[in-house]
Amino acid sequence: MMKRTALAALVCFALVPSCVAQTNAFSQPVENGTSTASSDVVIGANDSVTIVAINSDEISKTWRVSSTGELDLPMVGRIHAAGLTAEQLEKALSADLKRYIRDPEVTVYVSDFRSQPVTIAGAVHHPGTFQLEGSKTLLESLSLASGPDAPGPTLIVSRPIESGPIPLPGAHLDSTGDRSTVELKLSDVLDPSTAASNLEIRPNDIISVSTQRRLVYIIGEVSRPGAVELVSQDSISVMQVLAAAGGLTKVASPGHSQIMRLDSQGLYKKVASIDLKRVMTGRDEDRLLKSGDIIVVPSSSLKAYGQAASSGAITTGLVILTRY
Repeated sequence: MMKRTALAALVCFALVPSCVAQTNAFSQPVENGTSTASSDVVIGANDSVTIVAINSDEISKTWRVSSTGELDLPMVGRIHAAGLTAEQLEKALSADLKRYIRDPEVTVYVSDFRSQPVTIAGAVHHPGTFQLEGSKTLLESLSLASGPDAPGPTLIVSRPIESGPIPLPGAHLDSTGDRSTVELKLSDVLDPSTAASNLEIRPNDIISVSTQRRLVYIIGEVSRPGAVELVSQDSISVMQVLAAAGGLTKVASPGHSQIMRLDSQGLYKKVASIDLKRVMTGRDEDRLLKSGDIIVVPSSSLKAYGQAASSGAITTGLVILTRY
């Protein structure tokens, strides 16, 4: 009875995870308003374009495209710029300037984007609205917000229906019928070889990274009690968790370890007994754990075990030992 009470107390105290800083593998956020000279960038309404035309000072400056997509320029007059690439606008301006200038040389680049907003929300380092500034994949777009920050297992992409459906399996209309949405595994998005990672993001898309964390806990007689966060995989072995916790203490009783799991009513129940020593020496098979599972390593001394359960040291919460 005393063992059961101590175990319950230890589990209760240990399930308060604390957050630690996550190493950011993505680049710093891209500043809005930076210019680009890429010839395949499509100009949009409210963008600013800088025109440099030899022997034509009148139009050699920065111009704002109107909300209807027009540029109203000296000598050339009104020209519809929205939907053109910088290279196409260069050719159109050169053709018009031939009426006044022999062999005109024109260079155009977009100096300020306002027509390609994408919103990135949820578990990212710098949520907000960013300008795509040309073609970007989903993985590249996440870098605008400096990448995920303690994310959950999924993200959702939402797209206005006028931009077309999202071309991935599982995409569907939302309840309003106004947007195409798809839920993707974050592990797939972070893998550059997948279709999810290479999804082309379009202006006015919304990317929302889930914030639910998936943790596997190890408590009791290990060097570093704590939690392992599952980011890019759905399960983890007992030995991987034990290694992250620094192994057993001298007073551990590995042969009486237990795996606990939430049942359908949200209560933790023992689902297996496990002899960690036998697993470590290869005499027993390793086991896979899933999000929410707890490995409980008791002490060889019942008295010490009871003291550990009532100790205030673990009431402050468990650290994240590592991430997979």
